[in-house]
Amino acid sequence: MSIECRCTGCRSRLHVPQRRAGATVSCPKCGTRVVVPAATLEDGPTSFEHRSVERSLASLEAGRGGAGTRGGIFSEDSFELPDSIVPDVMGGAMPRREAGLTLTRWAIYLYAATVALVAVGAFLVGSWWPFAGVR
Repeated sequence: MSIECRCTGCRSRLHVPQRRAGATVSCPKCGTRVVVPAATLEDGPTSFEHRSVERSLASLEAGRGGAGTRGGIFSEDSFELPDSIVPDVMGGAMPRREAGLTLTRWAIYLYAATVALVAVGAFLVGSWWPFAGVR
């Protein structure tokens, strides 16, 4: 049994022995190193141990809707979002945050440096002492 994958360089099909799953191999056409994927879903088990699990999954896939309607938990239309929620990635601007004041990083650093400078200056001048010059 072999694992089938594609080269990332030249997109040619590679058939690699299953014992090489997870390893890297060289493409015979272009020489690109390709990581062989692990075993695919087709290689795994195809059914559950208990038939009750398969019956419940089948009922979820089929849904409980009427004739001609799609339904169930695995229905494609159950994952659609309204256009008002999904931001327009290609052309529109992202929604603005309406929360409070936002300062840039340099403004915060400037504020901290100003506070430190005023504190050091007040200490050196002695204006923080209650009675300057009186002992």
